[in-house]
Amino acid sequence: MKTLPNAALLLTLASVTARAQINAGDLKPEPSLPFTMTEVATFKLPWRIAFLPDGRMLITEKVGPVWLVSQQGEKTPVENVPVVLYERQGGMLGVFVSPHYATDDNVYLTYAEPGDGGSSLVLARARLALGENKASLDELQVLWRQMPKGRGGQFGAQIAFSPDGQYLFLTVGDRQRMTPAQDPNQALGKILRLTLDGKPAPGNPMAGKKGATSVPLIDPPRDTEVAKTAPVVSTYTSAEPNLAPSETWTSGHRTLYGLAFAPDGRLWEVEHGPRGGDELNLIEPGKNYGWPLVSYAVNYNGVPIPSPDTQSDLTKPVIYWTPIIAPGNLTFYNGEMFPQWRGSALMSGIATRTLNRITFDGKGEAKPAQRWDVGHRIRDVEVGPDGALWMLEDANPGGLFRVTPK
Repeated sequence: MKTLPNAALLLTLASVTARAQINAGDLKPEPSLPFTMTEVATFKLPWRIAFLPDGRMLITEKVGPVWLVSQQGEKTPVENVPVVLYERQGGMLGVFVSPHYATDDNVYLTYAEPGDGGSSLVLARARLALGENKASLDELQVLWRQMPKGRGGQFGAQIAFSPDGQYLFLTVGDRQRMTPAQDPNQALGKILRLTLDGKPAPGNPMAGKKGATSVPLIDPPRDTEVAKTAPVVSTYTSAEPNLAPSETWTSGHRTLYGLAFAPDGRLWEVEHGPRGGDELNLIEPGKNYGWPLVSYAVNYNGVPIPSPDTQSDLTKPVIYWTPIIAPGNLTFYNGEMFPQWRGSALMSGIATRTLNRITFDGKGEAKPAQRWDVGHRIRDVEVGPDGALWMLEDANPGGLFRVTPK
C-alpha cells in the first residue's frame, strides 16, 4: 500500500475533522406545535428560572425582585434581595441552585450592581431560608465582581456547574465595549471557570497568572472599527491582584446568554451577534472565539466585520444564525414527557419568538432540528422535575408557561 507523505496525511486528517459551519438563520418554523402552552403566572420582565428539589421555582425579575413560585403559580416574594441597577439590559439576572443544595441550602445570583460610573456584573451566594409563606436570602456574600464599573449592557450572567459539582462556569459579556473581549487583563467577553467560592479554579489555561494592575475603561463604541481607537475615559487601578487571566477559560465572546453541559460532558454556549452572527459554540479550554475580530455578521450600522473564515487561529461557531434568532438560554433535555427529545438541546429565540431544538452527535457536532413559533419572546426555557418545559416571556407583563405534550 502506498504511504502518503506526512504533510499530505496531516492535511487529509485535518479535512476530515474540520467542522463545517451551519447557518440556521433561515430555518422555517414547523407548521404546528407538538405541545400545549399553559400560562401559570405573570411577572415584570422575568429573566431566569431555577427549580428547587421540591418542584417550586425561584424566578428573577430584571427590575429587581426574586420570587418563590409554586407550579400552580402562587408567588411569594423573597426577602433580603440585593440592590441592583435596572437599566437597559442590566438588573437582577440569573438565579441558580447550588449542586450541593441538599446540604448547604445555597443559591447563586448574578446581577448588575450599581456604583460610581455605572454598574458591574456580580456573582453572589446566599442561603435560601424557607418558612411558611416566607422565603429569604440570608448571609448573602459577593463572591466575584467585575471591575471597573462602567457603562454598557450585555452582562452575560449565566452559570453552569461542572458535572462533578466542584466548579462553576460564569459567562461575562463584553458590556458593548467590544475590544476588552480580546484583553487578557479584563474579564469582559470571557467564560470564567471558578471554584464554588468564586476563586480561580485549578487547572485553568492560565492558572496562577496575574494581569496588569491598571486597566483602561472605555465607553461602548458604535462599531468594531471605532472600538479599535476608542478613547480611554478612565484607568482603573486595583489594590488587589488582577486575577482575570487565571480565572479565564475561554475568550472572544460577545453576549453569552446560554451555557449548559450536554449529557456527554461537553460544554456548549449560545451568544448574540450584532446584525447577524448569533452563535452556538462548543466550549474548549483556552480557545479564542473571535469577537470582535471576526463574526458572521456586520455591525448594527452596517460597518463590515471580517469573516471567521479569514482567521484560522480563531475558533468558529458550530452553528450560526444570520439573520439573528437572539438566543435567550440553552438547556439539555433528558426528561420523561418528551422522550423523542432526549439528548437534544432546547434554545429560546427572543427575536424570532421561537423554541428551537438542536441535536448532537456526541463528537462535537450539532445540527438545527426544529423551530416552533410560540408567539412570545422567550427569555428562558428550563426542564421541570416531571419533564415538562417551563418558559419565561421577555415582556412586562411576561408570562410563565408550562409546556406539555399535546
